Amino acid sequence: MSKTFRFLLILTFIVLAISPLAAQDMTYSEAPMLAEKVAAGELPPVAERLPQDPLVLDPVEETGQYGGTWHLVDGDDTLGWMRQTMYVEPFLKWNRDANGFRPNLLTSWEWNDTATELVAHFRQGIKWSDGEPLTVDDYLFWWNDMVLDESVPVNTPAGTRINGEPMTVEKIDDYTLKFSFAASNPLFLEYHSRGHYHSSQFVVPAHYMKQFHPKYNSAVTDTTELMNRYDMASRLHYPDMPAFTPWIVTEFTSGQLVRLERNPYYWKVDSAGNQLPYIDNLESQIATGSPNEFVVLKAIAGELDMQVRDINFLDIPLVLDNAEAGGYQVVMWNRGDYAWPWLIPMYDYTDEAIVDLMYMKEFRQALSYAINRDRINDILALGLAKPRQFALSAESPEFQSPEGKAFYEEWSTSYASFDPDQAGALLDSIGVVDVNGDGLRERPDGEKLELIVDVSVTDDKSVKTMDLIKEDWESVGLSTIINAIDGTVMDDRANAGEVMFRAWGSAAAWGLISAPTVWTPIEGVTYSVGGVRIGRYYQTGGAEGVAPRPGSMLEKLQQAYTELISITDTQERYAKLLEAYRLHVDEGPITIGTIGEHPSPVIVKNNFHNVPETGLVASWDLGYPGTADPEQFFISQ
Repeated sequence: MSKTFRFLLILTFIVLAISPLAAQDMTYSEAPMLAEKVAAGELPPVAERLPQDPLVLDPVEETGQYGGTWHLVDGDDTLGWMRQTMYVEPFLKWNRDANGFRPNLLTSWEWNDTATELVAHFRQGIKWSDGEPLTVDDYLFWWNDMVLDESVPVNTPAGTRINGEPMTVEKIDDYTLKFSFAASNPLFLEYHSRGHYHSSQFVVPAHYMKQFHPKYNSAVTDTTELMNRYDMASRLHYPDMPAFTPWIVTEFTSGQLVRLERNPYYWKVDSAGNQLPYIDNLESQIATGSPNEFVVLKAIAGELDMQVRDINFLDIPLVLDNAEAGGYQVVMWNRGDYAWPWLIPMYDYTDEAIVDLMYMKEFRQALSYAINRDRINDILALGLAKPRQFALSAESPEFQSPEGKAFYEEWSTSYASFDPDQAGALLDSIGVVDVNGDGLRERPDGEKLELIVDVSVTDDKSVKTMDLIKEDWESVGLSTIINAIDGTVMDDRANAGEVMFRAWGSAAAWGLISAPTVWTPIEGVTYSVGGVRIGRYYQTGGAEGVAPRPGSMLEKLQQAYTELISITDTQERYAKLLEAYRLHVDEGPITIGTIGEHPSPVIVKNNFHNVPETGLVASWDLGYPGTADPEQFFISQ
């Protein structure tokens, strides 16, 4: 075992030993609405509803007040921002500043010397919102009866398949699991704790889900209803489904709103012993059309209590001008973006002639040089962003050393200058020339060339950015079509290999832990570098998807990733990670950035408290605002 890995193990135990999480001697209090139910015999006393060692949270500012309804807006029926608010409850949780992790569903864990075996201890006594115990059986149902059951369409997530072999999971007791891996897997817990869609999604209410599984209910013939309740995009549509989140759904009306109320069995308390959350109810209106416009109108009318996303940068002056009248303040969190949008060539596209071009670095460099990033910044970001190349978030730990900072500067500026003459020369060099004299270039085989870019119709900023990029590309002879469509339709197209380019807004990732799939195709997600099907090929050990071309930069990135995740020494891993990133410079750009590193406005009503002054908005892996512990937000009564 390396010295660094041994130190981290010791540090983990020290942190757990001195952490102010022990709550055995506390006297617990609860919200008045729950106390009334206890008095009426509808609920057990609060001490019986909490685990034997509830997680203790220190409020950001002060001990809060119970009550109130938090009003916010969501972009569509998938309720992404609501999921980011209430479902960030994984094994480990990012610290509020996103610098490292803290215990959450797990209270402690132990690795063996080679990082091939992990014993993980669940917090004992957590209950689902219907009062049923939450145990390791809920996780085992997901692993054994969903992931490993070939009749259920759930793939092995990142970190659970090593050297092509899925992990094995053994139940020690109701609150202890043993994980075994085919090779060293020191980042497993970190991978399993990203955002709202990893271990917080993997721990499912087995006692509820079994009724929808053909294995447990002979009347069920397929897994449609099982997957509807498992899928995070639709899980919040079912008020009857138990949860272990701060609030639980009571009403969902498609295209209109979702209402939630406090979970009487929520398993966290503040430092004074008050059961969380402080806020009684959440009510999120679902935007129709552009969520940006809807959010701004609601904000200036004083109808939003706390809103993290969907505030268009160009609307910041309007929002600030109306802050006093609307009774709110605007907190500028760090966007954390390296690009909004970034352009992802889909190397799994079904037209091989187009894929031939994508694999030519000269073609991708030409696309990048043709983009006038300064114009995008001035027109769409008030000049407050940084014109740059795709290169992950500067906050990622591997970039904090002098060597890391120097390389980051090189990567983030590579091929990012505006040079249409260079773009034209590169296109000429690979035979992408105007054959018929109409001012537009053809493919090297002489066929018509059209660049088709899919973009979410609700991502207003990306759509407007693509309008400008279309002008830039067509000025160098590249016919461009912007396909602004529903995000679900776009995902379906990506899964079928029908997306040529994708413009993806809100991009932020941290090296190996947060969204590594944006720099190496190792997961079957629709924003994967290289394409969802190439990521799925790696994720399934070649059982599904499309292989990257032999010897290509995509294959090299996958190979580098395989080596990196087995390295237990942190500094060695960082050094090798920078070497892997160099493929994005030497053979890049593999994906194409535009502008980024701009602040992001957060609306906070004047009577809404315990919101941290800093946050990282963009990355779903980082999980804001859930990482900021919204269960300790409160509304002055």
